[in-house]
Amino acid sequence: MARPWCPDDAYACLSLLLLLLLPAAMATSYSSLCSFPAEAADLVVTAGEHQSIADRLNLPLPSDGYFSGGDKLLFASDDHRLPRSFSFFTRRAARTTDPAITHLVATVTLSGYRFFGGRSWRTNVSAHSVSFDLEGYYSNDSASAALCMVGSGSRARDDGLGVVIIPDVALRLRLPRPATLTRPFVTGRLEGPDFGAVTLVAYAEGDYKYGEAASCPTPPGAVRSESKVFDGNFTCDRLGALLRGSYTMEYAEGRAPSGFPLRQRHRSMHISEIYCGENGAVRAYMVFDFDDASSDAILLGIHEAPWRRGFQADGDEALVADGFWKPSQGRLCLRACRTVRSTVRESDCGIRIHFWFPAVWSIQQRSFVAGMIRNTRSDDDGDTNKISGAISVSRTGFRGDLSDIKYHYTRVEDAKNYYHSNPELSKERNGRFPGNYSYRDFAFSLYMTTHGGYGYASPVTLGSAMVDGGTLTADDAFSRHAVAEMIKQRLLSVSYEFDIHLYRRVNSSRAWNVSRVPDRWRVSAEGVYDTKSGTLCMVGCRVINSSSDCQILVTVQLPALGGEDGTGSISSLRKKSDTLFFETLSFAEYGAQPAIEAAQAISRVDTERIMLVTSMTLSCVFLVLQLRHARKNPDALPATSITMLAVLALGYMIPLVVNYEAMFVDDGGSRNRHFIELERGGRRWLELNEFVLRLSTMVAFVLQLRLLLLALSARSTAGASGGGDDRWAAERSTLWICLPLYIAGAILIWIPHIGDGHDHQPLSQMKSAIHVPPPLSGDLLSYAGLILDGFLLPQIVSNAFSASRVNAISPWFYVGGTAIRAAPHAYDGLRARGYVQRWIPSYIDVYAGPRDGLFSVAWDVVIPCGAAALAVLLFFQQRLGGDFLCCVKRRKPGGSYEIVSTSTL
Repeated sequence: MARPWCPDDAYACLSLLLLLLLPAAMATSYSSLCSFPAEAADLVVTAGEHQSIADRLNLPLPSDGYFSGGDKLLFASDDHRLPRSFSFFTRRAARTTDPAITHLVATVTLSGYRFFGGRSWRTNVSAHSVSFDLEGYYSNDSASAALCMVGSGSRARDDGLGVVIIPDVALRLRLPRPATLTRPFVTGRLEGPDFGAVTLVAYAEGDYKYGEAASCPTPPGAVRSESKVFDGNFTCDRLGALLRGSYTMEYAEGRAPSGFPLRQRHRSMHISEIYCGENGAVRAYMVFDFDDASSDAILLGIHEAPWRRGFQADGDEALVADGFWKPSQGRLCLRACRTVRSTVRESDCGIRIHFWFPAVWSIQQRSFVAGMIRNTRSDDDGDTNKISGAISVSRTGFRGDLSDIKYHYTRVEDAKNYYHSNPELSKERNGRFPGNYSYRDFAFSLYMTTHGGYGYASPVTLGSAMVDGGTLTADDAFSRHAVAEMIKQRLLSVSYEFDIHLYRRVNSSRAWNVSRVPDRWRVSAEGVYDTKSGTLCMVGCRVINSSSDCQILVTVQLPALGGEDGTGSISSLRKKSDTLFFETLSFAEYGAQPAIEAAQAISRVDTERIMLVTSMTLSCVFLVLQLRHARKNPDALPATSITMLAVLALGYMIPLVVNYEAMFVDDGGSRNRHFIELERGGRRWLELNEFVLRLSTMVAFVLQLRLLLLALSARSTAGASGGGDDRWAAERSTLWICLPLYIAGAILIWIPHIGDGHDHQPLSQMKSAIHVPPPLSGDLLSYAGLILDGFLLPQIVSNAFSASRVNAISPWFYVGGTAIRAAPHAYDGLRARGYVQRWIPSYIDVYAGPRDGLFSVAWDVVIPCGAAALAVLLFFQQRLGGDFLCCVKRRKPGGSYEIVSTSTL
């Protein structure tokens, strides 16, 4: 039975390799599928001609675009609106005897998603691609250039084993020459007898003829200067980086009768293509969509907005635009036309778009790029500049220098009124709250307690300090302005940005079927921060259905330093009868990382690493001393418990096996890391701290393994001479006692986890965000540590059964080993009293971790005491005899052992 289809990168690479190595016998005749351009012979290239022909010819071929169709190629249908694209890669280009014709060899790849595995398609989706190896000719001997290529393609088989060959494929493209505002697209079809036709559309990348410069109105507020925006040097790459991306949209009251500038009300716009010409000429392509992401894509786990498909799909709207950057005015003015897939009509070109960079922010204007789309076409009412149909667009999330932007508080007084009306908010609380250490103390993650969801809150301004944007400028502004203001006044004016992902319950046509639909809230808020109580009281605004709702109250109780997580709520100030009213959303904070705690944690981790390396080094020293003791005392090795040595060997081996990959890390530039490069020019690095730890662990494991092998050899030699039978009998009895004891303990640990999916965690996203390890594995690791803490137990049991009084174990080994195993517990107990681990995830515990999941703090006292008791008991056994505390009959009184040579030690 064939295994289910499971795409894998290895299969994709195999498919591409087989495609590139297709035999010439499968080649398709060019003339049978392409009548134009005509075939032409290649010119002979001279020996000194090394430059790429494709680069010199500057062919206006598209590098990527969007395709529709392809159902027979197993792509999901266009109705599902999943991301899809095609890429065009020129592998070889050559001149021909006809100057207007170029010979090309290229690879075209269609990329998207497919469904498989039955009818429940929402849970069976995977990336899918089909590649085509093509050869043909490009001609520019017309008003529109033409390209025709033939060849074959391949895709992965349904079972994932091998590839399916697709023969007799033809690609035909029409390229505008030159491209203009009304002819901006490359269009074509990819055809084959096995799959029909696939339509290709791409935004032209070659020569472009710009129209006249467009005029645009004065922006509603102050504009940042060109020198501030572009750091004194305007470049197209910089402009593209600033403009390219996703925008939110807000509509003015009313709309033009004809539906201009856009026919429908959208929630998002994305500028996917930007190209520049001389003298500040700019052209762009932008796509609009009803939501930030396709609902099908979200349900399928594809968190990718529709605009990432690269082109508009059915039902989407799009604009093409060109214009000029005006440096003296600090804005970009564009003429735009509405497109219907790849068609642009002159009648749809009465649209103007302008972008600028605001110099003043407020609760309703926090975009580093703002713009407006408006209608300039004369409608039936004679209005040629219908502001009622204008659409505002804005883009946030810029990580750069925003220090020259000023913030204008407009709702602080309203927030103060709500603050004073609630005595609970102004009540002073014990503890240290976020203050003058770092602006990062004010940022926090959150999860919704009344509705499913999660989010993040970050400060925009603290007092007069702009802390949004670049980290360095934010640190400087905070230290120079916010710190002094918090010292002088109790209530500090602040502004915040909340990004929340909610899950709304939607009832389907069937009464029993309820689905959860994702909903994203972006709330801009401003108000006051009480430095004495750690409370935030703010008034917020959010855009809903392309309109603003500014009747929102946000209250947050920030956690005290080292205290419990904070809480908060977002509530509506409207009446319940209002259509914009919503029920209160309560949330709890997690992952808040006060900078002072972060500094303490970093110092703690470094200290614990040193302690861990030191303890492992001491283990090596004690093992060497035990080997030395065995060499001086020939009867020590046969009397040593094999079970104890095996347990210790496993204790050293498991960390080496589990954490081997942890030694190799990417060069991420993290602080407090010291690396050794393994390969010159490579990107695999060895962390010095991990290297020293693994090296010492490896040495300890080798020494422990050596001790185990010597003990086995000595025991076998003694058994062969007839003097070690009682020792083997005692060892078997020890194993029969210790092994069931260990297994029973593991079962007791495992039983509480049966059927426990750990749904008590508030949100799966939260768990993944803070990397909480599986509780069962964490408990089992703690239990394994408990077994190692009592590593002397098998030796004591063996001594009791054999009634041995041989000085088998060196005091250095059992006293030193006990001290090493007890030290982390003592350290953990002391740390629990002086340090509260509130936000640091458990995987950062290097030397000792809190045992709240399996062992309470009391165990940090009980375990060292128990280990010490075992060491004391072993001391008396080796002095008074193994059975001095119990009545165990000696198996062979007066038995002696043959002296075994230890010269090999």
